[in-house]
Amino acid sequence: MFGVPLQTPFDLRFVLFKIPISVTPFFWLIAFLFSSGGNHNLPMFIVIRMFAIFLSILVHEMGHAMVIRYIFGAQPYVILHGFGGLTFHDRPYYYRTPKSWGQILISFAGPAAGFLFSFVFWVIYAVFSDKVSTNEYLLILLGNFIIIGIIWGILNLMPVYPLDGGQISREICHLISPRHGIRVSLVISVVVAIALALLALKSGDTFLAILFGFLAYGSIQMLQTRQY
Repeated sequence: MFGVPLQTPFDLRFVLFKIPISVTPFFWLIAFLFSSGGNHNLPMFIVIRMFAIFLSILVHEMGHAMVIRYIFGAQPYVILHGFGGLTFHDRPYYYRTPKSWGQILISFAGPAAGFLFSFVFWVIYAVFSDKVSTNEYLLILLGNFIIIGIIWGILNLMPVYPLDGGQISREICHLISPRHGIRVSLVISVVVAIALALLALKSGDTFLAILFGFLAYGSIQMLQTRQY
């Protein structure tokens, strides 16, 4: 979410559906910190939650990547790093940058993939609830798949730069007002980010408060320097 991170020799690299994927060590560290909280801190439960975080965020980024590759014909790359994921792409000589509705489709594809992912596992849980409820490991795995996909998708749809919702907001504002749209979207980003930071702080979620506070500061800087 915060720019292309530097790759290291310790990154996990693989290819999925012809899309190169890289996972940085910092991603695993943050996933571990999130997974080690809660009532179940046995190593197996931590591993299960880390896997759920990994797969849920990967599905989100693959939503972006699949649209970029198979609808717009560019070669995407996915990096999972400490603060989530990033999908970027090369532009071959014949590639035409998608217009506003294309950019909106690319941005929305990530959260949509996450929501669909959560829905699939919700259906699995609903159909096999009797069997799932007797296996604590499977119950935690399915529960995390359902919750992470929904929460990650909702957070990313907030109209805050550089989240997916911020990108969508920018394109919509630009469509309405080509001259002032981007500036309006930045103002929206600042207001929403500050409101979410205060709400998170009030609810005791320090991480989200810091995250949205940082995003608000970034949007304020963009407004001041007009480098957007």
